[in-house]
Amino acid sequence: MARRILLTLCLLFAAYGFTATTHHDLLVHFEKDESTLTPAATAALDAFIATLTIRGDYAFTVHGHTDSDGPIDYNEALSQARAEAVLQYLSDHGVDPQRVRIQRSGERDPLATNRHDEGMAQNRRVHLTFTRHSYADTEELRRALMEGSVQRFTIDPTTPQVVVGSAGTQLSFAAHAFVDASGRPVQGQVEVELTEAVGLQAMLAHQLSTRSGSRMLETGGMLQVRATDANGADLRLQASTPMQVSLPASSQEAGMELFVSNDGADWTATSTPLPVTKVTTWREPPYPIRPRIAFRWPHYREDQKGKPIKPSEPTPPREPIAPREESYTRKLPWWAFLFPERAKERSEFVYKQALHKFDVQRARYEKKLAAFELECANYPERLERYAQRKADWEALKKVEYDAWHTNTYLPAQTRYNALMEPLRQRYDSLRANYEQVRKASMQEYVLRADSLNSADMGGVNAYVFSTTTLGWVNCDRFINVPEEDKYVVVANAPRQTDAQVFLVFDRIRSVMQMGRNTWNNYASPSVARAEPATVFAYTVIDGQAHVCMRPASPSAEVELRFEPSSIAEIGDLLRSLAGIGS
Repeated sequence: MARRILLTLCLLFAAYGFTATTHHDLLVHFEKDESTLTPAATAALDAFIATLTIRGDYAFTVHGHTDSDGPIDYNEALSQARAEAVLQYLSDHGVDPQRVRIQRSGERDPLATNRHDEGMAQNRRVHLTFTRHSYADTEELRRALMEGSVQRFTIDPTTPQVVVGSAGTQLSFAAHAFVDASGRPVQGQVEVELTEAVGLQAMLAHQLSTRSGSRMLETGGMLQVRATDANGADLRLQASTPMQVSLPASSQEAGMELFVSNDGADWTATSTPLPVTKVTTWREPPYPIRPRIAFRWPHYREDQKGKPIKPSEPTPPREPIAPREESYTRKLPWWAFLFPERAKERSEFVYKQALHKFDVQRARYEKKLAAFELECANYPERLERYAQRKADWEALKKVEYDAWHTNTYLPAQTRYNALMEPLRQRYDSLRANYEQVRKASMQEYVLRADSLNSADMGGVNAYVFSTTTLGWVNCDRFINVPEEDKYVVVANAPRQTDAQVFLVFDRIRSVMQMGRNTWNNYASPSVARAEPATVFAYTVIDGQAHVCMRPASPSAEVELRFEPSSIAEIGDLLRSLAGIGS
């Protein structure tokens, strides 16, 4: 039994050991009013890049910052220019530009005080983050895609509280709104868990579908709210004090209703219409999206053939235990009182057999012990040989990688830069126009705020409603499709693939999870034949994320062919799908 438990633990630890998510950070500092890399910054980047494994599922985040000198608009543009200088350095040193995300904060996120020169020098920076993933299975990749959509807030339930999620969802709770299973108001702290699924990545990560029974739905956004007390017990809301929900909406859609669900796979209508209102919050206009093209970058695959294996440390043999005579003479068979002499002779015979078996085991042990001592004597030499073979193997791999980088990657990078050049010029034009639009929007905001004597104004659409439901809620509307105009999308994949497969519609905000059918293919619920859709699937093969995108067809099955990808590329692909968006 102990061995089985030990084996189970070893398998568990092995699975966790396969999982690896590594993070490395670097701060790159700049001169005042400059976006050019200094020699010190270049040296720091050189040393940083040398420590990284830039292959497989990796991504960079480049976040630009400035000190507080100068106008806000100028510092915003300067922080962007600094981030792009680091991006250019990464691209010149073999990093796939599509694996780099740029962020900027201008002067809004100081690292130190701006009251003296030393603090301002620390704030003139770019924060570079490198992340590399490998996944044990598809479920682990799904949890990685889920990251950021689930947030937790600790609140005081005895006073009115407002919780704002990262995607803009706002929850308002009245005082004493939470009660326990017995209906008693909660006095201690309450942890509110908010799951926002307003974008396609979160919807797929949480395995959500937009359907109610056999009817299709179009969503305006989904969220899940849970509340627990200090002991982890689930709480609920009193009927007299529902929570107020404001769910951001990119556009106004008529006919939206409130739906509820236990798991997000099938929704029940509440017959509660949801009007679209205005949330009085000003938001910065969206920054132009950096141009991206569908370009197949070469992926380096290291040949593991011939890799030396580290010799295992010698294990001493187990010494046999000599049998004790009393263990045989005292333990007599049940019939010993009838034939005592025969019972005694039998016990002596069994004891002699045990002694003979011990002698055999002892002789075998002596041989194993001699072999163990010889292994111990040779072990240091074996380690030295292994270290030399490993060094030779790593040197060979470096030569192979350098040859691949020179002969394969650099020509691909040249082709990519040639394709991107006209897009970069257009992007620069959009950036210049963005600064003008942002400045005009800010001026309009200030004028309107002054006229209303309020700092809150704007025009962000949102669905605003009240509910006492703690669980999955959804802003949806029915899509009425006659049964004769429906069909089932079928996709086939290898049986051993534990893929997550979804049907994403191109023109409407709707998504369906596809499950295995009787023939072991993936099949969707019945959907509208007239609505174009895309089959999107992801899985994990050899620790790396793989993805497949194929247009759905009423007349043919979809063949799932997976290509190596990354979590960042999956996010970009999902943002490119027009129906749901990001």
